Amino acid sequence: MKKSLTRWLNFFSRRSIAQAGAVILNRHQIFILPTRVGFLFALMLLVMLVGSMNYNNNMGYMLTFLLGSMAMVSMLHTQRNLLGLCITAGKVKPLFAGETAQFELWLDNRELGARYSLIWQAHFSQRMGLNCQTERELIIDVPANQKINLIYPVLSTQRGRLFLGPVTVYSCFPVGLFYAWASIHLDISAIVYPKSLGQQQLPGNKTPSNRESGYLCEGRGEDFIGYRDYQLGDSPRHIDWKAVARGQDWLIKQFGGISTTILWLLWDEVSPLNDVEASLSQLCLWILIADSQNVQYGLKMPHCTIEPNSGQQHREYCLQTLALYALS
Repeated sequence: MKKSLTRWLNFFSRRSIAQAGAVILNRHQIFILPTRVGFLFALMLLVMLVGSMNYNNNMGYMLTFLLGSMAMVSMLHTQRNLLGLCITAGKVKPLFAGETAQFELWLDNRELGARYSLIWQAHFSQRMGLNCQTERELIIDVPANQKINLIYPVLSTQRGRLFLGPVTVYSCFPVGLFYAWASIHLDISAIVYPKSLGQQQLPGNKTPSNRESGYLCEGRGEDFIGYRDYQLGDSPRHIDWKAVARGQDWLIKQFGGISTTILWLLWDEVSPLNDVEASLSQLCLWILIADSQNVQYGLKMPHCTIEPNSGQQHREYCLQTLALYALS
């Protein structure tokens, strides 16, 4: 029965839209049905009622109606165990393929009573040209007037986006006669970078900045040369903040006059591997090596070019470009 309810729940969950921000469970989101034990209990009450009517047994009537009233009260407690619970999606750090993503959900119980035996079932799907889904269950209690976090560890198998699909929370508390559940669809996903693997050495296409053709080194020299348009991944200290304050477009200051090196990481250098994933893994390894050596590097892909820069923001932007390459 539980599997049948889950299949129906998944059907309606796929028709819902992912929600951003906090979700507070209300009466319209919570469904409730008797469990298998609940159906047997109802059948037992029916037999007791028929027997009491047949023998005109007042004690039988009293016991039947007493147990029936207790069952109805337990149904209300089962619903209230979910009613008013606030669920908020936390942040998910990017990771490399093969590592474990940590999906974080914050559960805020704003009621005076604790919530017991909440069973959480999350559906995960990773998209990289194909879809695959897995399920994980966790059982937790949420104390009264407290906010706790729920961590779903999920092993990533490939680059791309790892999505947190519909999350189902259900409970049979307090006596297991009724099964109450709610489904929410939170807008949360993790960026999965390619694996950093490869046999090729870091390419030697470095360009000296003091050559006669006039190499532009952003924010490193003493002589101001000019501006260029802002690109995602540029260092904030190179932005002309005065121009931004005047309402102008975001511009990047360019300087020259200092000897440094720049490294271009080219798709053409790894394309002979004849395997997209192997090529992306090689570029990923080069980015990590260049970043560890504090070298300014740029990335040229078939669909975009990322200008040379350095720093954590630039590294993450380059890795994200590799992670989402050729994905719809």
